[in-house]
Amino acid sequence: MNVAIYCGSSFGNNKIYEESTKLLAQKLAKNNLNIVYGGSIQGLMGIISNESLKFNNSVTGVITHDLIDKEIENKNITTIYKVETINQRKEKMEQLSDAFIAMPGGYGTFDEIFEVISSAQIGYHKKPCVFFNINGYYDHLIAFLKNCVKEGFIKETYVDMLIVSDNIDEIIEKILTYQAPKAKWEK
Repeated sequence: MNVAIYCGSSFGNNKIYEESTKLLAQKLAKNNLNIVYGGSIQGLMGIISNESLKFNNSVTGVITHDLIDKEIENKNITTIYKVETINQRKEKMEQLSDAFIAMPGGYGTFDEIFEVISSAQIGYHKKPCVFFNINGYYDHLIAFLKNCVKEGFIKETYVDMLIVSDNIDEIIEKILTYQAPKAKWEK
């Protein structure tokens, strides 16, 4: 099983992000869950890939040619796909993955996870989408999504389908037992 990891190309301002990333890599490897990620050596992306390799886990990167030119490609990973655009990168990562975990990150992380959440809602896939809520990083976002439900723009079932936790064991268990809701337009 392959799990896409969406995370920051920065480390964040708290050591807990690095420590939690290392622990996630260890536990994913222990459960034979391979990594698919953005192919970089920067920030949490570098930690998740390099730490996964320490545990002999398979790590697949998908990186754009312009990022390779900036010398941020992790050349030590198991497999690398080189694509032209960010959209191709996201598409390839989605194709290669059976589940998606958003760790703390910025705009790129948000873009990646929301694209797969939207695809799940429409029924393009039935794969679990996770917010690894380290240090309460996603608390305000989840509150916002619940407000979207209250205001009538998202159905509650599509917020409830999200796995939100700071506990890695719980995340892995929920990924392995995930049951997708009916698609938005499915009767």
